[in-house]
Amino acid sequence: MSGNTTERRALAMLKTFEQAGKRVVSVSVDGRKIEVKFLEEKNTDEFDGLDMRHGQT
Repeated sequence: MSGNTTERRALAMLKTFEQAGKRVVSVSVDGRKIEVKFLEEKNTDEFDGLDMRHGQT
């Protein structure tokens, strides 16, 4: 077995996601399975405030 345990890999993943700006709510380890849950953020449409009609001045 390698020296890199599942728990250490989970912590490394947590650090990587947080450095990338993701907000992690929870991390669970079950054997070799790692589950990461993120804070659900409202996806804003970058074109929401623009008038997208074509051909009108």
